[in-house]
Amino acid sequence: MLDSQTITKVITAAEGSKPHTQTVARVMNFLSKLGKDDVEQTKRRGKKLVVVDEEAADRYHDRCDRDIEQPPPQEV
Repeated sequence: MLDSQTITKVITAAEGSKPHTQTVARVMNFLSKLGKDDVEQTKRRGKKLVVVDEEAADRYHDRCDRDIEQPPPQEV
């Protein structure tokens, strides 16, 4: 489960500056569209959350690990 604060922290860590609220909203929408049936946007206690199905999260994690271990060949 990812809330907007968590997404903000991740973007800040990667980019070195705090993102705009609209950027965080776009990332949440992107994740929702990316996951289709495996990801849902919901509200709990007034906070928007992106909830990822546990099995889907494991599949995405495994895919990322494979990509890190075997990066795609670079064009010369």
